[in-house]
Amino acid sequence: MQSMKKVSGPLMMRTLGVGAAVAAVLAVSPARADEVSELKAAVQALQKRLDTLESQAKVTEETNDRQTDQIAQAKSNVPGWVPNFNFKGDLRYRNENIDQEYAPGRNRDRIRVRAGFVAKVNDTISTELQLASSEGGDPRSSNQTLTGENTRKSVNIDLAYAEWKPHADWKLTAGKMKYPWVRPGQSILFDGDINPEGLAVNFNHGAFFASSFYNILEERSTTGESTLFGGQVGWKQAIGTASVTLGASLFDFNSVQHRNPFFNASSNGNTTTTVGCFPGQSPCLLNDYNLIEGFAEYSVPVAGRPLSLYADYIKNDAAVNSYDTAYSAGIQYGRASNPRTWEIGYFYQKVEKDSLNAQFVDSDFAGGNSDGKGGVFKAAYAFARNWTLNLTYFMNKTNIDVPVTVAGVGSIRDRDYKRLQVDMNFKY
Repeated sequence: MQSMKKVSGPLMMRTLGVGAAVAAVLAVSPARADEVSELKAAVQALQKRLDTLESQAKVTEETNDRQTDQIAQAKSNVPGWVPNFNFKGDLRYRNENIDQEYAPGRNRDRIRVRAGFVAKVNDTISTELQLASSEGGDPRSSNQTLTGENTRKSVNIDLAYAEWKPHADWKLTAGKMKYPWVRPGQSILFDGDINPEGLAVNFNHGAFFASSFYNILEERSTTGESTLFGGQVGWKQAIGTASVTLGASLFDFNSVQHRNPFFNASSNGNTTTTVGCFPGQSPCLLNDYNLIEGFAEYSVPVAGRPLSLYADYIKNDAAVNSYDTAYSAGIQYGRASNPRTWEIGYFYQKVEKDSLNAQFVDSDFAGGNSDGKGGVFKAAYAFARNWTLNLTYFMNKTNIDVPVTVAGVGSIRDRDYKRLQVDMNFKY
């Protein structure tokens, strides 16, 4: 509407100017009849054009007014609670090939879907609920293998927590939550799909960060609950264009030794025993787990892309054997986020048999068990906004501490394990 007014003003002035010029010419000197007729025709044409533009401007103004009224009416019909919700989710399609020495190869297609929302309760409290696909409620994976003659696939609660933030530096979280502690770089000493259940307090002020957390592993009516209590302190500081993070953590597992707080009845590689177990909990864990962690991460832009390096070290101070150390270190360059951006990375890690509580170890690395080591190559490319292709290749060894007996082969140590994953990721 404004642009039309800007056009019609000058046109009117030009029209009046032509009319004045015609009058001046006629007043100053005699003119031939044909010249006068041509000038009058020009003035009439300009006036007609002016009338058309003014008519169009009026129609545009009326249309804009109607649209403004319609938008206001639509907003007034939206319930007041709707703006308090932020919906989100993602879908992943994966082709996976697994090749383990002395075992049949396997290729499968899998999907993962997650959908949920964050809801604002008031100025200091918010909640999050997220549902995810799952096979048997696996805490380390929300993948669903495409099989079973097109059967319906299961969906479970993936996140369900409330967060209270009474101050900019503090927050209290209760429920099934995302990790309340920092995991450096690409480290998968803790599986990225696990969402701990319990309570957590986080503090951030300037470069300093800290957290304390209580995770319920297994509730029992007798023999006591298996739990995890821990804390973390750290420092993250910008130095020029670079960023440095240093941190230390303590993870104290309670009532796990001589018990079997296992998902799917598997210790995932931790040493078990049948001696000294609590009633009804045999086989059980031989070791207790009191983990001490130190980590560092360094990030800096190089040639317009981020370069990140990290190192992560954990020792089980309560292990009764020498298989008590885990570490991970790696590098990544680039970030596949905006359209036509990419990233590439590599990391190496070693997880001795009883260095970590293996209910938390990554489900893909070394077959999802402790007692493994090896490298992981990763690459990704963003085709468009919220659409990314990812490639991950695991080049691992299993049974690095304790050999496994393979039928027809015998006792095997340092068993080759290869795993290739090709993912299409879609976010919304």
